[in-house]
Amino acid sequence: MRGQAHTSLAARWKAYARTPFPLLVQLFMNRILHGRSGEEDELNLSLGLVLTLLALPGGFISLFLFDKYGSLLRWLRGQTNFDPLTAALPDEYFFIVLSMVVTGGVALWWWDSIFPDRRDFANLVPLPIPTSRIFLANTVALIFLAGLFALDVNGASSILFPAVVGASQPTLGFVVRFAAVHALVVMAASIFSFFAVFAMVGLLMLLLPFALFRRISLYIRSLILILLLAALSTSFVVPHLTLTLPRSAHSALRLLPSVWFLGWCQLLRGRASPSLAQLGHLAIPAVVLACLGAVATYTLSYRRCFVRLPEMADLPPGSLGVRTSWIFRGLDHSILRTPVERAGYRFVLKTLLRNEAHALAFAGFASLGMVLASRALLAAFDGHGVGKFPSAELLSIPLILSYCVLIGIRFIFDIPAHLQANWIFRLLLDKNADHSVALSRRLMLSFVLPWLFGIAFPIYVYFWGWTVAWLHTALVAAWSVLLAEILLVRFRKLPFTCTYPPFEHSAVVVVILYVLGFLAFAGVTSELEFDTLTNPFLSIVFLAIGLGGWILVRHMRRAALELDKQVIFEDIAAPQFEFLHLSDGG
Repeated sequence: MRGQAHTSLAARWKAYARTPFPLLVQLFMNRILHGRSGEEDELNLSLGLVLTLLALPGGFISLFLFDKYGSLLRWLRGQTNFDPLTAALPDEYFFIVLSMVVTGGVALWWWDSIFPDRRDFANLVPLPIPTSRIFLANTVALIFLAGLFALDVNGASSILFPAVVGASQPTLGFVVRFAAVHALVVMAASIFSFFAVFAMVGLLMLLLPFALFRRISLYIRSLILILLLAALSTSFVVPHLTLTLPRSAHSALRLLPSVWFLGWCQLLRGRASPSLAQLGHLAIPAVVLACLGAVATYTLSYRRCFVRLPEMADLPPGSLGVRTSWIFRGLDHSILRTPVERAGYRFVLKTLLRNEAHALAFAGFASLGMVLASRALLAAFDGHGVGKFPSAELLSIPLILSYCVLIGIRFIFDIPAHLQANWIFRLLLDKNADHSVALSRRLMLSFVLPWLFGIAFPIYVYFWGWTVAWLHTALVAAWSVLLAEILLVRFRKLPFTCTYPPFEHSAVVVVILYVLGFLAFAGVTSELEFDTLTNPFLSIVFLAIGLGGWILVRHMRRAALELDKQVIFEDIAAPQFEFLHLSDGG
């Protein structure tokens, strides 16, 4: 009987899933996830891959905290009086801000896919489906995805972080209570962030003409992204500043929504000061107001957008182009040697400054580097002054920025821009000539070397003298060149002109390798360099590593087949097996 009931329920659900409303919900979910145009130059990621990538930050950070909360490690350090709830306050705030940043970033990425476009209007209006049903299906899809991503972003940290904090506690009840409060607070923070960004989109569409909205869309998205990442960069100092709230009644910290959720968390744990508890009472009303504001603005703007779609032209988004002809002329006489390099350099920079997807992706990587660099800066001056030599944290700052910028540039090289227009490159370029690596190398280094020598070098000269500044700048420059060479191994494309690589099955592995590469490039290098400043004989290690890396890169390039050196415009995975056709022909 139970099996028959289960079969009947599955059959009913399958039949219901074929009705118009569930199909509409599925349609809008796919459009939000995969973009609106559906063309081959759109990035189509599977839902499982997106969920996996978004869950990684919380999981990795939770595991890295084991050093702080492990009972054996604390005993070895002589920490006897350890209060896990007090120690967890800064980390709790970091997870709150992280959940808000990631979920808000997802809402920003979906910005252009939340509302219908002309294709939706042309395909759906002729169908016998009321407009209200279309609106409801889009709303259900959006709410479902918002809840799903909020659960996913915070899922790993809601399990691992409480387990790490409570590993040394004698009872399981502590872990359960800690996990329940943590999960509730970070989920609420994610929901608030998502719908706050969502309400902002709807409000702007209500107040501004559509053409103006499209022109300033990139500026607004970039500003919101900067604000989100700025909040993440302050997560290493704000928890300490909350201790001064009783003495500063008009502190600007009271305006930060993340502090409201921290106060709510401490309130639920019974550890909130009166001032922090007062702010904690604002968290739930803030979530309710964000949701209501999103619903109200979304309803009004959706109707306005849907009704006026036939009158609207497919206006391109705003441009971030600037007058840079004098810069290009200088580069033409210095580093850009061939006509292909000169034309390709202009093409890549203008595409990066004008295309929303490329600009936001690069801004995300660069902002991540600033966040990590700010954390290293705060750690360097936490109770310490400027010494005779820069600390490992201070030495790591240019390495962190260089790594994130180079990885970001290499990542966006694989994002195509208007593939239908790449015919001019197919027609004019010699596929057997080595255009791609030389051009890409110059592009990548042009985003690192100017600020390295123009900003970082003078700072190191001012604080630690010419010798330290020259040695450190030369090391960062050499390591940046080596990293660029490694990233360009087997790279045979012109940036933005090739289809997406088939990376879905290896994306998680690639992310893990990037994390390990970051630890080696910025962490291990800075520690070893600090030791080298006091013991110059260790410089032999740097020479050996650099020489070994360069030899390895050269060997891999020489070992590549001639076919693998040709410029490509379609990145197709090699077949897992091929037929030999032994029986064909005589």
